[in-house]
Amino acid sequence: MEPVGMILCGGYGKRLFPLTRELPKVLLELRKGYTLLDHQLSLYRRAGIKRVYLLAGYRAEEIRKRYGGEHEGMELRYVVEEEPLGTLNALKLGMREAKTGAVASNGDVVMEVDLRKMWEDFRRSEALASLLAVKMRSPYGILRLRGKRVISFVEKPLLPHYINGGVYCLSPRLLPLMERFGTGDVERTLFPELARRGKLRCYRAEPPLWISVDTLKDLEEARKKLEELGKGRSPDSGAAS
Repeated sequence: MEPVGMILCGGYGKRLFPLTRELPKVLLELRKGYTLLDHQLSLYRRAGIKRVYLLAGYRAEEIRKRYGGEHEGMELRYVVEEEPLGTLNALKLGMREAKTGAVASNGDVVMEVDLRKMWEDFRRSEALASLLAVKMRSPYGILRLRGKRVISFVEKPLLPHYINGGVYCLSPRLLPLMERFGTGDVERTLFPELARRGKLRCYRAEPPLWISVDTLKDLEEARKKLEELGKGRSPDSGAAS
């Protein structure tokens, strides 16, 4: 079974006002003419995915105006929520349309992840869903101490904890359970139930780039990191768990 792609594009991006007053967050530029959504779509293209559903809401018409029905050989389809009812509802609407397995992602994450490897790992499992697990980076620099002496400073290190990386592999068998929950966010509804049933898998990765763009500071960091990474860098390798 070949998956389709789904990108969550419906958020208001209020913490990025005034930049997002007229544009959805996914249309913010990482460099001139290259948006967050361009970067996400490039991940799906490199994974060999042929059809991508853009799960839109706020300023959906701006996304449609820019991208139309095709991008770099991929068919684009639009599923628009008239009012935001959470990521679960957006994914549920997408799954109703697609009627097949899907690789889905939060549209405001700038990353380099091999979506094909993640899907293949999921496909070989008995799970109903899988999520990307990435190590949490401290938002602050930390101190290394010896007794009461400060030995050194470490700037925003990776911590020994994993967080939800905002990429999901979803089985079409999930739809009845999604319908039962209705609305809300997948992290608070669907995923805890799947974890309880032993049907939620993770794909651990240490990508060379992973930034969730929630603030102007995040956007500037993503622009800088993407420039440093450069063109032609291959996606990371990941390990299932």
